[in-house]
Amino acid sequence: MTRLSSVLPRTLFTLAVLCATALPSNAQGQAPAAPADPADLRPAEIQRLFDAYFVMEAQQTLGLSDQQYAPFLTRLKALQETRRRHLASRAALLVDLARMSGPRAARPADDTTLKAQLAALEELEARSAAEVRKAYGELDALLDPRQQARFRVFEDQLERRKLELMLRARQNARQQRLQRRQQ
Repeated sequence: MTRLSSVLPRTLFTLAVLCATALPSNAQGQAPAAPADPADLRPAEIQRLFDAYFVMEAQQTLGLSDQQYAPFLTRLKALQETRRRHLASRAALLVDLARMSGPRAARPADDTTLKAQLAALEELEARSAAEVRKAYGELDALLDPRQQARFRVFEDQLERRKLELMLRARQNARQQRLQRRQQ
């Protein structure tokens, strides 16, 4: 964990600079400026940077052979996409439930409609869990037990660090809005 926490901020900053310079130029013909601090990044940028960092570090951290690396990346991207797709679907269902059941609902939904939405949410969560398990199984088929363990630990460490950075990014954005209002 010590190595990860000391390398990660530098790597994120480097990735931010690389991403910013690789983006298409703006109307004045200049590349957009890179954030001076990883805490200045938006949550979507942090997610993209963590995905790139994970890919960069996977071979070394997991001890992947050259033969494992390309199939691993393909299956890792499938796992990540499965998760994102289900999170987006879940969020949409929850928004609908909030709209239908909220105290300010223009036309509150009847119990039958709410039960149908709750059943759809439950079915989505069950399907999501099965698809994520399948994606993990396909990824694990490439790895030996030690690599599987390293993958789970590394994935958890990155997820925690990402959440910390997203929280800092949101706090920073909030502070910037307050400062603009005060000026």
